[in-house]
Amino acid sequence: MKIYYSNLCKIGSNLSESLDELIQYGASSVELMLDGSCWNEFENHSSELAKVLATKPLTYSVHTPVWDMNLTSENAQARRAALEAYERSIAFAALIGAAHVVLHPGFCYASVFNKNTARQRAMLAVEKLCEFDLDYGVLLLVENVGNSQSSIFSQDEYIRFIKRFGEKIGSLLDIGHAHLCGWDLPGTISELGKSLYAVHLHDNSGKSDSHFPIGSGNIQWNCVFEALRKCRPDLRLILEYDIGTQLKMLQSGKKILMHAFPSA
Repeated sequence: MKIYYSNLCKIGSNLSESLDELIQYGASSVELMLDGSCWNEFENHSSELAKVLATKPLTYSVHTPVWDMNLTSENAQARRAALEAYERSIAFAALIGAAHVVLHPGFCYASVFNKNTARQRAMLAVEKLCEFDLDYGVLLLVENVGNSQSSIFSQDEYIRFIKRFGEKIGSLLDIGHAHLCGWDLPGTISELGKSLYAVHLHDNSGKSDSHFPIGSGNIQWNCVFEALRKCRPDLRLILEYDIGTQLKMLQSGKKILMHAFPSA
């Protein structure tokens, strides 16, 4: 198993300086969330960004842009824009040798929108991204996102969605999001089986997507860790703490994970 820090906590900061800070607090692998000013039109200066990343003693994964992106939007133009942004993220991930790319499947933001339609749109979009990825060969991981109102999947629907694609994609299970939606965490982990390649680890009280440090909410982590220890040996454990979280909390989180997973 390998422990990653998400740079979510440093969104908006200078890329090189923020990576140096993460390294100072124990990072050896970083998941790059492609949001913030340095990623604006990143496809136009990807070579320069790749050179900066190559100077750091880090390995990387890539998270597609999050804000304003929705593959299942009710607006076709917005769906096309999201798909294009995801394709560019895949190409950039291949350029820097990233271990995987995290995809958000989409959201339903209003009760009048049909979640079955949204799931069909998500299916079509992921199929297109799999086809696009044939030229790049980057591992694509679909994340569970949203709360019980905005998520397009129930627990069982998410598992079926992942398994429908076979080996074309994998799962990144976001523990905080799953808790927010009332999912059975150990059961979901077990059902995903070998399809589960990575997890986002953060805490909440079950009421909002707080992205608190582990132990700051009411997730029963002992049960989660026990289930995760039965997963694939190359599982990626990604600490995804909120914007502005003190970096010492990532360092503390890493210590918790190293104790729970001695092989990490």
